[in-house]
Amino acid sequence: MQNMRAEPDDYRLTSTGCGFSLIKKSHAITNPTRHFHPWWEILYIESGERTFFYANRTLHITAGTFICIAPGILHRAVNPEGEVCNLYNVYFADDNLPLSGESPRFKFIAPLLKNCDPCIALLPDVQSEITALFSKMGREILSAQDGWKNMVWAYLSEILVTVSRQKASAGVAVQPTAEMNGHIAAVIDYLNVNYSGSVSLAYVADMFGLSRSHLSRSFKEATHFGFVEYVNSLRITKACRLLSDGSRSVLDIAMECGFGSLTQFGRCFRALTGTNPLEYRKRRTKAL
Repeated sequence: MQNMRAEPDDYRLTSTGCGFSLIKKSHAITNPTRHFHPWWEILYIESGERTFFYANRTLHITAGTFICIAPGILHRAVNPEGEVCNLYNVYFADDNLPLSGESPRFKFIAPLLKNCDPCIALLPDVQSEITALFSKMGREILSAQDGWKNMVWAYLSEILVTVSRQKASAGVAVQPTAEMNGHIAAVIDYLNVNYSGSVSLAYVADMFGLSRSHLSRSFKEATHFGFVEYVNSLRITKACRLLSDGSRSVLDIAMECGFGSLTQFGRCFRALTGTNPLEYRKRRTKAL
């Protein structure tokens, strides 16, 4: 019988044939260029620490943090000087196309993904289990022995069940960073609801009784996004959703999301997704 291969320190298994990608990074310090995507993602910090923006808060995450990122959720990893971590990522996509929701295997685990806390700090004994299961997944994919796809999905299901069980018993909440103070948290909550309207830096600063320079600086320190960058990211996230769900014109979608022109919309869309709106719609339609 073929021997199981040892798990390397780093790998990026993106064409596994399973419908998802598995990535392992040691000493991860790089920042991603995309802030959202139309597929589920799992992030597990095996060791070390990382500053991570998720949905509407900046979090300081450490060893044992398990994050389930739903499609379209704004997120960004940030590594201040001195921060480094070992991590595992699962992307439910292949060649940048989301795994179909009609996949029988994905249908089985979808409720498990939704049942997990979005961001949870695992207890030490659970951490050991989860690390071992991720390691087994990697070795199965690399070795490709008979039945390996079934084993990989079984390990993935076990990971999600184990994390869900901790949620029901002794889940530990991950707290926002100190920079995420009351003013900035309130501004983010406001933007997350009103981003398609008139939400210039000057307008929001006046609304919250802050100077423009103070809001700009504090917002960047807390979220690691520029103010305009954050608003545009929210708008493009919604645009991606609308482009995927129907056949409305690109102009209608641009206006609904708060852009003043098709030119501005197209420029921001390409900057954040790497493609244009029509090509994005074509790829998403193909994936569904």
